[in-house]
Amino acid sequence: MKIFEYLKNTSRLALYNPIYVLICGVVTYFCWMTGNSLLGISILMLITCVVLIISEDILPILPCLIFIIFNTSNSNILNENKTWPVMIILAILLVGAFLSHLISYPIKFKLHKLTIPLAAISIALFTGGIGYLDAKQYLVGIIFIITLGPCMLAIYYLLRSYTNPPKEVDYKKYICYIMMILGLLVLAQMTTYFIRTDKPFIELLRVDIINVGWGNRNNIATLYALATPCCFYLGFSNKNFAWLFYTIGFMFFGSIFVTFCRSGILAILITMPALLIYSFTKGANRAQLLIVICSIAILVSIFVLIKKDFVLKLIDHISNMTLTTSGRTNLYEEALVCFLRNPVFGAGLGYMGNNLYLPDFCIYWFHCTPLQIIGSLGIVGIVAYIYFYWVRGKIMFSNLNRFNITISLSIIAFEIQALLDTGTFTPFPYMLIIIVLTAMLEHNNSKVNKTFMKSINLQGAM
Repeated sequence: MKIFEYLKNTSRLALYNPIYVLICGVVTYFCWMTGNSLLGISILMLITCVVLIISEDILPILPCLIFIIFNTSNSNILNENKTWPVMIILAILLVGAFLSHLISYPIKFKLHKLTIPLAAISIALFTGGIGYLDAKQYLVGIIFIITLGPCMLAIYYLLRSYTNPPKEVDYKKYICYIMMILGLLVLAQMTTYFIRTDKPFIELLRVDIINVGWGNRNNIATLYALATPCCFYLGFSNKNFAWLFYTIGFMFFGSIFVTFCRSGILAILITMPALLIYSFTKGANRAQLLIVICSIAILVSIFVLIKKDFVLKLIDHISNMTLTTSGRTNLYEEALVCFLRNPVFGAGLGYMGNNLYLPDFCIYWFHCTPLQIIGSLGIVGIVAYIYFYWVRGKIMFSNLNRFNITISLSIIAFEIQALLDTGTFTPFPYMLIIIVLTAMLEHNNSKVNKTFMKSINLQGAM
């Protein structure tokens, strides 16, 4: 029995090692690269089931949960005959593991800060389109209604209820390792895509066909924007290898420009200066950061001198990018029309217009968070999301420590990009990541507050 308990405890602690997160990333990359998406999804889902059975803390399932969708190398995977039988089997196993977890570690019901706001969003999503859509049209968006509403509420509640890592585990660094390795995974996938294509690099960017299966250039840029501040937090926390984490952060920063995603470039140009200012004023290991910046500046200067014509073409391509080139102004006007036609409940997520081509299993995105809320959910949605953003803002800025500042900058970068893209209404992986980061901020706030109150009690006792 002692040997069994020793092995069980050792395996539990191994789940918090960055190597475990890296293994999940490597498995995901090779299954994506070889086109074995279902194999990668199955492996990560089985790991999730095992973790749910052996561990009370839910954090170790996050690498699997977040990485799962990045196994998808073909955007039509849901249309393949073999997909659904595998998904059903995996769903049954997941439900069984989850029930085992609930039995072994009964949940303690408590209203957390985002419980009511996320419930309000769920109500707004379900009521969206009432009086505008018929039953058949309404059901078109039911998958997104469930995943953006009750699913995110459930994930948030479980994270807040079951985040209880061992004392020797730094949950803040663990979350940032997940985000950094996710960024490296996406970088490897994008690099592989460029190597495989037979088109010249500059032509590839001009025709806008960067697509890695699970997403396009906009989706890739979103993840880089989310991961960059997390690398800087790891740089603050590791004296010996701060230079490495800072370098990876700058790699993600530069890769956003390679995607030519306008919203991503805008987001990182706003948040990166704030991140650098904070790093030099309140951060740590500033000397290593300065060395990294100087080294990158020298390398970029050499590259510009050697590839001057190529760089001029890139600059010309960026300068020619405007909002109107993508036709999104028509979507924005359409969103306002939808609101005016049904102001209380909006057009609903099942609405389908004529200004956007959509693959299967997608909703009609207006490519702007405020307009999506207004057009799809009406006044009910506006009230629900204002409440959500208000409470989340208080979570983000109630404690201005290093973890909160860096993670909040990730969330802010995401929100800026979502002003021109679909992020807020894409449940996996984007809203999943945002819910995870927000839940970790709330968890960190509770730990900071407990430490503060203990120090006050100790001072009073003296």
